[in-house]
Amino acid sequence: MEHKGKTAILKWKTCLQDALRNILRDIWNRKIRLAAGCGVSVLLFFLSWHYLFEGFNKRFLMFTALSLLTGIFMVLPKIKNRYLAIAAVICYLAAVPSKIFVRMEFPNYDLSRLSPGAQTANVIIILTVFCVFLLIFQRTGTAFAGGSIFLLCLTLINYYCIQFRGSSLTYLDLRATSAAISVLGNYRLIMSVELWYTILYFCLFISLGKWCDLPFKGKKYHIAVTAVSICGCLFFWWFWDRSGYLEKNDLYGHYWDATENEQLNGFLLSFGIGIKELRMEKPDGYSQAALEETAKLAEENYQGPVSGENRPNIIFIMNESWSDLRVLGNLETTQEYMPFVNSLTQSVVKGNTYVKILGGLTANSEFEALTGDTLAFLSPTAIPYELQVNHDMPSIATVLKEQGYQTMAMHPSGSAVWNREKVYGYFGFDDFIDQEKFQTPYLYLRGFLSDECNFNEIIWQFEHRDREKPFFLFDVSIQNHGGYYGDMDLPIAITKVGDVLADDAGYLYDAETYLNLMKVTDEAFENLIGYFEQVEEPVIVCMFGDHQPHLENDFYQAIFANSGLTEQEQTERKYITPYVIWANYETDFPEYGDLSANYLGAVLLECAGVKLSPYYKYLLELQRQCPVISYQTAEEQGQEKEILRYRMLQYNQLMEPDYIKDIFSVSP
Repeated sequence: MEHKGKTAILKWKTCLQDALRNILRDIWNRKIRLAAGCGVSVLLFFLSWHYLFEGFNKRFLMFTALSLLTGIFMVLPKIKNRYLAIAAVICYLAAVPSKIFVRMEFPNYDLSRLSPGAQTANVIIILTVFCVFLLIFQRTGTAFAGGSIFLLCLTLINYYCIQFRGSSLTYLDLRATSAAISVLGNYRLIMSVELWYTILYFCLFISLGKWCDLPFKGKKYHIAVTAVSICGCLFFWWFWDRSGYLEKNDLYGHYWDATENEQLNGFLLSFGIGIKELRMEKPDGYSQAALEETAKLAEENYQGPVSGENRPNIIFIMNESWSDLRVLGNLETTQEYMPFVNSLTQSVVKGNTYVKILGGLTANSEFEALTGDTLAFLSPTAIPYELQVNHDMPSIATVLKEQGYQTMAMHPSGSAVWNREKVYGYFGFDDFIDQEKFQTPYLYLRGFLSDECNFNEIIWQFEHRDREKPFFLFDVSIQNHGGYYGDMDLPIAITKVGDVLADDAGYLYDAETYLNLMKVTDEAFENLIGYFEQVEEPVIVCMFGDHQPHLENDFYQAIFANSGLTEQEQTERKYITPYVIWANYETDFPEYGDLSANYLGAVLLECAGVKLSPYYKYLLELQRQCPVISYQTAEEQGQEKEILRYRMLQYNQLMEPDYIKDIFSVSP
């Protein structure tokens, strides 16, 4: 027995010696690979020195080791001994996925708030990614390296999504690449210490993964690899959809503040939950009879002014990132930045709009305002323009078109952004004027077409409209898009934020740039209103903000310091923008107060005095009962009769191509 043990040890020793000799021989014979490995190690070392060096300490040893190991595994020949190769693959799968999870999170958040069970779910997703790549490429080395590259790309995109707009990457963001590319040049790609560490670790994972390649070939190998890959994918399906693991560990989407998702669930799990919750469930009791009953009650209960007597021209403007940051707390500046809007008192109604986005996803506020639907009934990661809106459906444009209006949409950017070219057709607009169709000279500010340019085009289109019809124009501006730096004068300076003097508040350049943009918008809006004051035909103008900007943390920390607001109250205030409705004729608008964006279209139609569909009458009555629909109210009041009726109406027009037209139409 002892003799057999010694023989086995000698056998393994000989095997290792032969493997080492083969490795050294292959390294010498493959000088190109050696040069490439050395080059990569040197490059990573010097970049790490630039981003990470703070002296000869533990960090220096860490980035030196990571740089060196990445090059070494590029140089090392693949393992030829089957048993050693299998052992290497097992070790990789045992150690690397959990480390990948940590490195994906650290550039954005630490793991202090991670929910129990979330790490396991994220690691299973990472292993599933490897299984998918293995199924496609059939080589373990390619699967590990390719999967790591894919996960690194997601990590980088997610990091910059959080930096630019304050929320994590979602599945539908990947469908909106044209919108992201169109504004990318206005952001600064900043490298943080933790992000570089993550890149450095991933370089090692890629290099090591490529080295861990099984030396098998042939039909049996491919059958085995395919079987293992499919089993891994089936296990994930069972885990995700049948095991109840997420429910047992209380892992779910956090609806009010989407930034909570990644901190509590981890990025990949949050990403997956967002995909899982994209669909809209059919409401309880949904039927044609229930919908028709709701429409009948809406007609009977509507208490608003008599409609259908007027057909004024309507200009509806959703102004990019337009907001008054004083809703957050005390903010003192050297000059007033919204003097004109604040001075409007005649034939005007103003208030706050509650939206469901911050710093980005402009199309979602647009969707609510044009359709009357609410995002509260959809997944918080939903972008209806990219997914649900895929058929003709009612909107403000269809209601006005039925009353003889010429309907036009306008946006000073590309027509493909947020799928608008298709969506506006579904919504019933006659024309869509993108930046390529502008008739007025381009005027740029920070690389975007300015509000002055945008409003000049509104005037041109108004003057060249079909004068036999009343005119409706919906406009989406772009001047105030995120990335608040660039070449522009900053006459307005912040003097105090909250209780903190500006000099002590930290980085405020982006906030000051933003407030100066608000002044530019205010001046352009004053000129627009000045023009329509001189127009003899009745005109009504509505402008609202799609969302607040996402600013640096220094600003938020200062303005909320000593405010006494809870964390949820602070979050809620970031989702408030203004609205203003003005007419160039004498009128007394009803007072609506604060409202969520889904009501704004109905309010505008009521102010204009046009005919209202049963659906819009229903919304106006609901607005009086529940002026702000949020994810929370939708959840808390989900079984309340009126909220349930609203769910049914939304499901019918959004999810049913053959929606009940009588409910959403003004035609007899």
